[in-house]
Amino acid sequence: MQIQDLVKKELLPIKRPVHGGHGWKFPGVEDFSHNLNPYGPPAELPQLVAEAVQQLSHYPDDVSADFREAVASFHHVSPENVIAGAGSAELIRLYPEVFLSRKSRVIIPRPTFSEYSHACRMQGANILDVPLMEGDAFRLDMNAIREKLPLAKAVYVCNPNNPTGTVEPRRRIMELVEECEMAGKLVFLDETLLELVEERESVSCMSEVRNHSNLFIISSLTKSFAIPGMRVGYGVGSEEIVDMMDRARLSWNLGVIEQYVGAKLVREHQGHVRKAAEMMASERHRIKRAVDKTGLFSPLPDQCFFFFTRVSNPRLSAVDIVEHLLPRHVLVRDCSTFGRPFDRFVRFSVKTPEKNDLLISAMEETAREMRSTAFGARMHV
Repeated sequence: MQIQDLVKKELLPIKRPVHGGHGWKFPGVEDFSHNLNPYGPPAELPQLVAEAVQQLSHYPDDVSADFREAVASFHHVSPENVIAGAGSAELIRLYPEVFLSRKSRVIIPRPTFSEYSHACRMQGANILDVPLMEGDAFRLDMNAIREKLPLAKAVYVCNPNNPTGTVEPRRRIMELVEECEMAGKLVFLDETLLELVEERESVSCMSEVRNHSNLFIISSLTKSFAIPGMRVGYGVGSEEIVDMMDRARLSWNLGVIEQYVGAKLVREHQGHVRKAAEMMASERHRIKRAVDKTGLFSPLPDQCFFFFTRVSNPRLSAVDIVEHLLPRHVLVRDCSTFGRPFDRFVRFSVKTPEKNDLLISAMEETAREMRSTAFGARMHV
């Protein structure tokens, strides 16, 4: 018996997405490849977990009512506008399960978070690629989206975009939402990384879901509270969208600990997130000035708490840079998994000042080594 003959055929050509955050494989190396809150979880987290452990003999609340109320209050929406997820990843998978079918078409900018296309392809949907505009800081190409919009059922947007770090203004996003609504198209907006951007309140579209029936937005506590080991996420959308997704949601998807800790963090510890966002906004300017001087990369963007940039030397790939930085105890993200031409791009995040000193020093040393090697090679020609 051939199992491949029995599996749904949409699965056969699909490979699992590849992500950063592999620093645990390299003891003693500082991992700049992920983009978590550099302060780590709030100091109160162990106590919150200990309090929640007392409830483990009970099934979790299937509708995560308290957590949803906390999220709704924070974003100034109704609990009926909120759905809980085991991290934003569950909702990325659930959305196409509910709204897409075989041969549906979706617009997904490129490069962006690979889980979107993976989840859509699982349902047999076709991806309409719209390359981001590299010459315009990798912003959305609205004209290209408009051209393909009649063919699509939904448009995916990540803001800030992962991996590029581009932050689109609220006005631009909402113009797209309104245009899609008039055309009867859905908009899936990922604001998972926005909590750590200092300008979050002026950029977020969360409160707009009350006025736009086609809009669904995801976020999570993973990045903002640096708790990737706890899967706590949520979606905010029109009541109609949330109701349909809730019908297909996995029962008891958030455990007792995740619900209790998640509600406490959202209600009582936003200062921890704001403090990190303010620090990283300042540090990113310092990193940009220092790293730009090394000449290793094209000039760094200055929009977000992580950088996406091209290796300057055309003979070097992203893998080469990763391999040169690892002996200096620094890990950056090799972006070749996003396909060509991004095999020459890397991504790295802002951390605390002390750790950023390590990053800057490692890049300065790498640049000196490469200049010396290139000079030596020319001498032997």
